[in-house]
Amino acid sequence: MGEEVNARALLAMFLVSEVHPFNDGNGRLTRLVMNAELSVVGSCRIIIPTLFREDNPIPFLDAMQKVHKWTAAFYYEDIDKVIAEMKACNAFEKSLMRYKLLTPSR
Repeated sequence: MGEEVNARALLAMFLVSEVHPFNDGNGRLTRLVMNAELSVVGSCRIIIPTLFREDNPIPFLDAMQKVHKWTAAFYYEDIDKVIAEMKACNAFEKSLMRYKLLTPSR
């Protein structure tokens, strides 16, 4: 897919978010649907870091392309190492005032 995130995956995510099938859990469901579509075409799935979830000013497609590239930058052979690297990138932080999502160093 290169720089472009699969449009079908983003459309599926958008549609589920607009339908709001549940009172709670729509974010998790939309990410599940989006990643299912990416898996079908053998593309890297997208992990939405907690810190990134509040990053609303960026247009949706640009934001998703950015986080798709961020997710693909990790090597997933060792889950403990991936979690440590994501932690070092501030992926689990909640305050945009105090933290910036960093790119993993390679």
